[in-house]
Amino acid sequence: MHYWEMPDHARALSERALELMREFKIAPTPPNYELWFSYASGNNQELIEALDAAVQTGISDDRVQMRELHLRFFGGNLTTAIDDMGAKLQEELQKFAKVLEGAGQDTATYGTTLNTAAQHLNHGDVGKIKAVIEGVIAATRAIEAKHKVLEADLKTSSSEVASLRQRLESIREESRLDPLTGLLNRRGFEERVDVAIQQTIEDGGPMCLMVGDVDNFKKFNDTWGHATGDQVLRLVAQCFKSNTKGRDTAARYGGEEFVVALPQTPIENAMTVAEHIRQAVESKRIVKRATGETLGSITLSIGVAQWVKGEAIADTLNRADACLYAAKSKGRNCVVNEKGVDATALTARARA
Repeated sequence: MHYWEMPDHARALSERALELMREFKIAPTPPNYELWFSYASGNNQELIEALDAAVQTGISDDRVQMRELHLRFFGGNLTTAIDDMGAKLQEELQKFAKVLEGAGQDTATYGTTLNTAAQHLNHGDVGKIKAVIEGVIAATRAIEAKHKVLEADLKTSSSEVASLRQRLESIREESRLDPLTGLLNRRGFEERVDVAIQQTIEDGGPMCLMVGDVDNFKKFNDTWGHATGDQVLRLVAQCFKSNTKGRDTAARYGGEEFVVALPQTPIENAMTVAEHIRQAVESKRIVKRATGETLGSITLSIGVAQWVKGEAIADTLNRADACLYAAKSKGRNCVVNEKGVDATALTARARA
């Protein structure tokens, strides 16, 4: 049975959702309400665990994190927006069809008028020649006016369709981007990697993946606040962006984790790219914007793995993640590839 079939139950869930938002100082926006209503319903365990984890780190002033959670669990809203744009596009195309249909009817009427005039002229009815000519002139002027209206209607519809198409592409692109860093999000990364794999299969050559994670980010976040934590994530994202190019694809995979796909790149070269990114992050100094206080530097641990033909991309990412785990175990702030990790450890971490 649905909520709308149980008004009392729905009302209780609504009150509980509002109570939770007040308790955790969450702004009662429609997207936040949708998240917490679902939380109160208890139907989505993954959502419940994600919000519980977010509450533990403090989310009252973190609008970006709330947006990310809403996108993660209710990303269908973007699909709805795309569907709405598609419906509007269909409506415009139907207008096109009606305009053209009307033009066809007007043209048919004009043709009938000309045929009638021709028949009168063939019969040699001199007395009606003047009336026939006047009728043809009037019909010609009418069809000319109709065509001008048609041209204007078609221009308007064409402009509207072009605008809708542009907006549709904008929505699609928005659904692929991380709102905080401007990098691709997980969805956008997976789409790009699928294409990269096909190109790698066609062109041959190696492809590597790297997974990077900001060291001790939770401690930094808890100490200096989420606004400064967001500043750190943007800075790290810029380091990834400035050290990748061409076919490379960098993305924020979630939280403080970043990933990069490196087509046509052997593992030795991928290690060089990863090391450049690590050094770039380490060289930065974090300054608290509100006070100008220097908070020191941050570091990054990175794991690198090479894709194997026929392998699911998730398996390659798991191996890169195992290498990342090894980098953390070595003391953080370093790059580790699968050649430097015991095969048993790789398998065990991938299964974990």
